[in-house]
Amino acid sequence: MNGRREDDWDDIFNDMYDEFGLDMRKINKEMARFWESIMKGDINSKIVGPYVYGFSYKIGPDGKPVFQEFGNVPRTGIGTRKDTQEGFREPLTDINEDKENVYITYELPGVEKNDINLVVNENNIELKVDKGTRKYYKNIEFNTGVDIDTVIAKFTNGILDITIKKLNSKNGGRAVKID
Repeated sequence: MNGRREDDWDDIFNDMYDEFGLDMRKINKEMARFWESIMKGDINSKIVGPYVYGFSYKIGPDGKPVFQEFGNVPRTGIGTRKDTQEGFREPLTDINEDKENVYITYELPGVEKNDINLVVNENNIELKVDKGTRKYYKNIEFNTGVDIDTVIAKFTNGILDITIKKLNSKNGGRAVKID
């Protein structure tokens, strides 16, 4: 930091990130470590294609901040995520709910409807695309039971929208037809 302490501008943003539950210093260190490993050629050779990392931030229905990471960048200090598979990218995903439904939106650029494998059961939804260079995987566990017989899935221009009614059902999973 060329001998200077963080100025007031840094303090304002660091306080804001802390309020959101984000440790931007840790995120910046992870990204610097990642790019340094790429420059040295030490990156995990099992990841193929472009390297993707990002995050989304929103306020959840309970008024608390929701921070969600996505991508295919290996995690070395942040922790291993359970919702990804090696060699697959994690699609940008938006999850919302109201009293009656759970709404999930996946961004799947370059994917055809027939390439999407979507399975829903009362505990989770699993999306997998394994076609050429377009490899996406995301497993989401539900906070509440859902009625798997009410799943509506629509795919338009790389966007997959899912609506599922909340319910505490005991059925097994089922494959979902995408319109």
